[in-house]
Amino acid sequence: MQGTDLKTLIESHGAAGFYKKIVQLLNENQVSPDDFSYYELAQACGILPKLRSLRESFLPSDARLNSTAAIGHLLQENVGTSLFQVITGELIARKVIEGYEDESGFIGDKLVTTVPSRLRNTKIAGFKALAGPTEVTEGQPYQESTFEEKYVTTIESKQGRILSINEELIAFDQTGEIHRRAMALGYYLRQERERTIVRAVTDADAGGGNYVYRPAGVGSALYATDGSNRNYVGTGNVTSTDFASPVPLVDWTDVEEVLHYRATQVKDDRIDGDQRPIIAPARQILVSERLRGTARSIVNSTEIVTSTPQGELRCANPINGMVEVLSSPFVDEQGAAAAQDWFIGDFKRQFVWTEIWPVQTFLQQAESESAFERDVVLRVKARYYGGISAVDTAFVTKVAGA
Repeated sequence: MQGTDLKTLIESHGAAGFYKKIVQLLNENQVSPDDFSYYELAQACGILPKLRSLRESFLPSDARLNSTAAIGHLLQENVGTSLFQVITGELIARKVIEGYEDESGFIGDKLVTTVPSRLRNTKIAGFKALAGPTEVTEGQPYQESTFEEKYVTTIESKQGRILSINEELIAFDQTGEIHRRAMALGYYLRQERERTIVRAVTDADAGGGNYVYRPAGVGSALYATDGSNRNYVGTGNVTSTDFASPVPLVDWTDVEEVLHYRATQVKDDRIDGDQRPIIAPARQILVSERLRGTARSIVNSTEIVTSTPQGELRCANPINGMVEVLSSPFVDEQGAAAAQDWFIGDFKRQFVWTEIWPVQTFLQQAESESAFERDVVLRVKARYYGGISAVDTAFVTKVAGA
């Protein structure tokens, strides 16, 4: 928007009305933050003399203007300054959110179920599974089922950063650079959340005492290598000895082997009667970027070609489109050995993201030490408060690839 248009809006609507009008136009997508020039906005708000005097201070001495008039303007009411800060904060906050909502390459929201919460370190309660129905003969009472309480606890943390906007960025009309920094702030805030989720679902930090699975409030390895949680295929599995060897992800038969494990070894936790297999269809497979191409080829191939003494045998791919392939460099960063591992199951059913505060932005309008020491016009803070927890062990299986 041009400076003259902005000044006309301010004069016709007043400071409060101008802000509401700008928000309305933004919400209706009639304008975007990129349509504004902060230099022209400052001009429309009547605070440009201060910024112009700053810009002129960088010119050769013989080209500088007399700043006496500018100083006089600075003595005017603070309405223009406050209005400028509020509008600028609104625009920058929207660019922060835009950067945060850029989902390109992010898979975190596909791995968790978001649960709004007002409390931190809460209990997520459940019950041991009850036995199935029994036959009731005529005139006889129904058998009672027994429940046993179980629960896991959540852990949340607050993450955030502050973005300072210096006077130079306004005075030299670097609106694009301001927006680039704002979007970067939102993007890296989202990336930190993504890393937290991926490392949690792979239980990457259990060795350091950061547990995603906390049954009865006590941290525990989610994918116990002895197989006791019935969600691990690989060396050391003494619970399911037929599945105590690594299964490198090479072709569709490897996926079938793990699905067989899930069908025969993953059982419910009922205490009233014999434990039975559970119906937990695999919906996703999570791999490192190193295995991404292999996994996609296995899942998306429509045809399997096998060499036989009689020639080639062609048949339909039995797992075509069965699961969605998800990959992340935050699996690769765990090391070469971890990059060979893969995970399969229904992640949203096993992991929850307890969200106390969704991503928020705040504007610091008041004068501060940074304003005096570093010529900071305003500061924007972005943050979120949340955490990831595993509510069960049965729905995702870790497969050691080496």
